Amino acid sequence: MLSDIIKKTFSKILQYGVPLFYFLVAVSFYLGTYDSAQIKITIVQIGGIFLICSWLILKFEEDLFPTLRQNPVVAAPVLLFLVSGLISYLFSYFNYASLNEFSRRLIYCLLALIIADFFNEKKSINRLINFLISATYIVCIYSVIQFIDINFFPPPPDKGLDPFAWRQAFGPKIFSTFGNPNFLGDFLVVMSPITLALFFKKRKFHLLFLWILITFSTVVTYSKGAWIGYGLGLLTFGFLFVNFILHIEKSKRIFILIIMSFLTVTTVSGAIFIQMKKRPDSASFRTCTWLATWEMINTNPVLGTGIGTFYLTYPSFRRPEIFFIEGAHNTETDHAENEYLEVFYDEGIIGIGIFLALLALFLTLGLKNLAYFRKRNLNDGTMAYIQLGVLSALVAQLGHNLVCVSLRFVSSGVMLWMLIGLTAAISFQYIKKEKIDIVVFPSVIKRIMQIIIFLMMCYLIFVFYGFFQADKTHATAIYYSKQGRWNESLEYFDKTIRKNPSFIMPRYFKANNYNDRFQNDDVSKALAEYESLWKLAPNYVQSKFLVGALYTKLWAEYNLQYNGFLAKKDEKNAETALKNRDDSFQKAVRYYNEYELIDPIFPETYYRLAWLYVQNGEYQKALDEYQKHLDAPGKLIRNADYWKPRRKNEYAFTYINMGSLYFMMNNLDKAEECFKKSLELVPDSLEGLKSLVALYNKTNRKDEFNKTVETLKKLYPQDKVVSTLVLKK
Repeated sequence: MLSDIIKKTFSKILQYGVPLFYFLVAVSFYLGTYDSAQIKITIVQIGGIFLICSWLILKFEEDLFPTLRQNPVVAAPVLLFLVSGLISYLFSYFNYASLNEFSRRLIYCLLALIIADFFNEKKSINRLINFLISATYIVCIYSVIQFIDINFFPPPPDKGLDPFAWRQAFGPKIFSTFGNPNFLGDFLVVMSPITLALFFKKRKFHLLFLWILITFSTVVTYSKGAWIGYGLGLLTFGFLFVNFILHIEKSKRIFILIIMSFLTVTTVSGAIFIQMKKRPDSASFRTCTWLATWEMINTNPVLGTGIGTFYLTYPSFRRPEIFFIEGAHNTETDHAENEYLEVFYDEGIIGIGIFLALLALFLTLGLKNLAYFRKRNLNDGTMAYIQLGVLSALVAQLGHNLVCVSLRFVSSGVMLWMLIGLTAAISFQYIKKEKIDIVVFPSVIKRIMQIIIFLMMCYLIFVFYGFFQADKTHATAIYYSKQGRWNESLEYFDKTIRKNPSFIMPRYFKANNYNDRFQNDDVSKALAEYESLWKLAPNYVQSKFLVGALYTKLWAEYNLQYNGFLAKKDEKNAETALKNRDDSFQKAVRYYNEYELIDPIFPETYYRLAWLYVQNGEYQKALDEYQKHLDAPGKLIRNADYWKPRRKNEYAFTYINMGSLYFMMNNLDKAEECFKKSLELVPDSLEGLKSLVALYNKTNRKDEFNKTVETLKKLYPQDKVVSTLVLKK
């Protein structure tokens, strides 16, 4: 009796839970967290664990995985990839970083096995597909709403058609429920061929309409990777449809394929070319990232540094061009912009070899399924069309990830493994159903194992829900931090860390709060937080620079104390203050230099170091820092002259600083040279022109003085200093 209840209950959970799981992953978003897509991660974590544990409980009740054992070719590569990830995690350079990525892989792989094992009948497969179709309608309708809002309603803060807080967050790009155009694009390139296949099978208008919505939504993501994936999916669909579904002559098949390929390739490549003309930096950004990743791969080519560790070492290899391309010194890029290169770096040639072999096997299995249906004249059946769509979707998604890493994110990752699971499930339509030995456990053992699985499920759900709560408290902490409400902010950062100790950002922001507040024992607290951060992410964004800034503030404070004690002739305290000042100086220089290696063209590093050296009377070292800033792109970037104009204001400022320092040193020729170089970059620079005025005044060059003053008065008549300047007679 109990056995029947368990079987019936958990069978129903899986039959409806898996489709609902994929539906919710697609349509859900929550704006009350720091990351609007965090709810998708939570659904995958909690929902995935719930489904996996339900499946295991059911399997212990029935037998031990007889379906998968009937076709080990299906299960073996998935399990091998999972084991490969486990080994990579165990031998990772950063185990704490690898745990997150491995846990996702565990959920993905087991979900694929659940689908292969439990969704191998027409009814269950159709249910899953129908839930996905429903989700796609919601996603696409919201895409259209966003498109209308962006193009026909005023920008924020005005209220438009889209009622949510993230309105127009990506400019003209549409992202629907996914929070990012690339993630939306990945979902759409998967659903496009599946929807098209169902239309050709069922001939229902609403499916054609949905496919048109998918196509439109894909276009307005303005994601070139999604366009590539869409094109590859369409080409694959056409090739498979003509060769495995249609019953026509070979010459006609070839003609259709040539025409279709020409139209698809021309349209997609033309769209990409036009978009590249508008945003040429996109390709440059990816090229630079790929080159840096290849350099990283060469450091650990066999085993890599561990699954999910790319972001920890990438900053030291990041190419300076990226900062120019992005127009800001953004140090948070943490992926390779190519899934295969990132797997290669993380897990070495062995890991990427297993991954590619797995993909090749399931692509081949999909073709084998279609060949079987065609051979048995079953290619007009539902399963043949679903396999047609699934295999095309798999190619589309893999193509998209040649220029993207959407598979690193749960909304796309679960889709890949669903496609793999469905391909495996479809293969069970025709494999030889041989009787196999069933592993039967005594009832007591079954119940013990089921209770253990249930308790483990409850614990993990509790943990993952805590992670979701941590993201909510993190968002609150950020809100208070921006208002300068330090105590409330720190309280919520502490709550966040307690709920999710491996969450990096709250440690970083908490340390920055202490750094910004800078009172009482905040210095020691900030340093402690930065140290805890570096244990998880040694090169995280600008943390080393900020520690340098912290010691710079300490230097300034001890310098004031030193001068105050000297004025009071308090030699003992003056000596202590001097010692503390020198110690702060050395530590500031140390951390600035460390950050300089990580981020070689961040100008503030050079400016801060130069300022410190000036204060310490080391003028030549200060000049060397300014020169290092000017020379860094020339040393590290090919075609440096191409990139320099894009930072002309930055370099102009550096030349002004150098000129001012030479002016202080009474090297007036060098000072003039530097001031003029700044004006070559920015001819109407207020500071550059003022600097020349000061120099001409000191050297008593009346004509040049008057000419420069006239220029200043014409350009900046309202400036207080300029208004006081008087022409020399």
